[in-house]
Amino acid sequence: MSDHFNDDVVVACAELVSRTGATDFEIGYLHEEVPIEDAAWYAHAQYCGARLTVENHRSPTGAALALAERILRGATCKCRQPVTLSDEQPGCRWKLMGRRWEPGCTAPPIRIDGPRGDIGAMRRAMERG
Repeated sequence: MSDHFNDDVVVACAELVSRTGATDFEIGYLHEEVPIEDAAWYAHAQYCGARLTVENHRSPTGAALALAERILRGATCKCRQPVTLSDEQPGCRWKLMGRRWEPGCTAPPIRIDGPRGDIGAMRRAMERG
């Protein structure tokens, strides 16, 4: 499995899922007794009332990277700029740095008053500015 597994990417995804307030994270496969690249790897993050899922990837690394990109795509950074994963797009440029996704800004963390995964509480905190 080591040829198909980059633990930095998987750990960074799990940490990002936690930072975004998810209540659960899972990575796994659908098919047993097949080559690893045919196992149909998936990853999902559970939030209050919402689940983000990516499916049918050729490795756990691919599933983790796809989930992280899905979480970050369309997100707003703590600096209140849109998150971007490309130098060609405007916004706060996020990069995978070892075992952690890092923003391009140095804005302080935002305090959320509400239970973990409460999207409404997150939105209110972002509006407070």
